[in-house]
Amino acid sequence: MGRSSEAGARIADLRKRRQLTQHGLAARANVSYSLLTKVESGSRPASEAFVAACARALGVDVAALTDQTLADGSADGHLGELLVRVETQLDLYDLDPDESARPRPLDQLRAAVRQINQVAQAAKYEQMAGLLPSLYAELHAAAHLWSGREQSEAWGLLAEAYRCAHTIGIATGYPDLSLIALSRMDWAAQNAADRAPGLRAAREYLRVTAYLRKHDYDTCWNLNAAGRAHLEGTDAETPGSLVAAGQLNLGAAVLAARTGDASAASEYLDEASHYGKLTGEDLETFWFAFGPTNVAVHRVMTLIELGDYSHAVVLGEQIEFPAGWLPTRIGHHHFDMARAYERLNLPDDAMRHLQLARQAAPGQARRHPTVRSVVADLVRSARHPSDVLTRYANWIGL
Repeated sequence: MGRSSEAGARIADLRKRRQLTQHGLAARANVSYSLLTKVESGSRPASEAFVAACARALGVDVAALTDQTLADGSADGHLGELLVRVETQLDLYDLDPDESARPRPLDQLRAAVRQINQVAQAAKYEQMAGLLPSLYAELHAAAHLWSGREQSEAWGLLAEAYRCAHTIGIATGYPDLSLIALSRMDWAAQNAADRAPGLRAAREYLRVTAYLRKHDYDTCWNLNAAGRAHLEGTDAETPGSLVAAGQLNLGAAVLAARTGDASAASEYLDEASHYGKLTGEDLETFWFAFGPTNVAVHRVMTLIELGDYSHAVVLGEQIEFPAGWLPTRIGHHHFDMARAYERLNLPDDAMRHLQLARQAAPGQARRHPTVRSVVADLVRSARHPSDVLTRYANWIGL
């Protein structure tokens, strides 16, 4: 029995347990009665959007209908299997909408995109990968079938959701997935009306982060300039423009520090600080957590890139994160601090921040190359590695 027919059988089983007729479930899930009967009988495959709609109507996770395990911390091999379905949705972006995808109202789609971004920022990558395919199908349908303002908002939400596949790809070692997702993000953003400039500029910033890992700084500068170009002619009333401009300056500060230009790094940070005063702590616009705290975090980051570790740790220990600040941003700060303390030959402090990174976003800490590099250096330099260090190294698979 294939996965689609298994899903149909599970839908039928749960429907009967809920004492729902086929007509009742079809109405509750906003799907075609005819299609439901065919899926339950196994004569039609169950699409991502159809399964998701039935799961919501039955009050269960998609995993209950597809026999997927979405628990955080599951094997990366399983994550790879889930990402095949994500890649399929990214590849089929140019097809007509799935006929079984009847999108929820706009306010519910906004809430769904917000939820998936919260899952992303908590580094729950397996859960994310399980949710994305059906969300893509639903948003794709809304973007193509709706009209007017609702349609442009649906395109913007689709762009935001495509960004989530980049988040998984860049964090878990699937760079091709990251590049495809960002390409799709720009494709959708172009149709997002007044949100288009900010979204497209944000996409260029995200491309910078991908090429930073490759140490391709010329490309990073070109992408930073492209992001700024998208913002030409915008003003404070353009949605997301201030956040995108501020974040591009933070990216430029890190780039300048990577190439040893402390003066330019400081200037970019000051410019970002200007935008931060205008926006305040804006956690959710593009999910950059842009604002004064992020500027402070990047000031520490640039000092580390410049090799000024003593100054970096003094400033870094003074940072207090606002309530609700994004877990992955907190985690990133802590493993940057661990890196600085390791360079200062203060292994206990480095280990303290590695533990804090794990507490903030374990899925991120277990995979991030900086964490793996710092732990490897601590193990090599320790005459007798502590039990805490040994357990941490085992946890990340070293």
